[in-house]
Amino acid sequence: MTISKCCAASAVLVALSVPVMAAPAEALNKTITISFTATGMAKGPDGQTKGFSTSVSRVVYVSSQGRLFMKHTATLGRNTRGGEFDPNDARQGKGSFQFQGNKLVGVIPYGTGARQITATFDAGFSSCTASVIEGGSGGVIRRKGPNGIMYEITGASTSSPSCSIQSGNAFAN
Repeated sequence: MTISKCCAASAVLVALSVPVMAAPAEALNKTITISFTATGMAKGPDGQTKGFSTSVSRVVYVSSQGRLFMKHTATLGRNTRGGEFDPNDARQGKGSFQFQGNKLVGVIPYGTGARQITATFDAGFSSCTASVIEGGSGGVIRRKGPNGIMYEITGASTSSPSCSIQSGNAFAN
């Protein structure tokens, strides 16, 4: 093995062993709320297709030790689905969230497709903006609706993303 191959192999091993970026100090003991509206066409198990507009909210608390705690809520009409969970839970519909510099990036996997939620913070972590991207194979996403039923989603889009950040633990109440 040449020195360059040896060094390149070592660099890959070091890169693979680097832990997920820790929460920035400015984000500690703060609550981040990201909200948006998800719309599209949903085809249910009965084969019927109808339009939908779902209000979605993700609340993330960053503890003083940098641990993340999360609550998710999706509301469509009378149906609300969600709950609290570990933001490192990459199971379908839960999502994995981590800091990448001044951004909090989350990926929520679905039966088919995924959603990416990004909160971008100012230098002092006193304000933020949100962006949301939906994607699926061939433009089709399969995910559960707020009523718990699995739907085939086409024409998925998001609108009105908002982000806010406040000091303290919103879950302590």
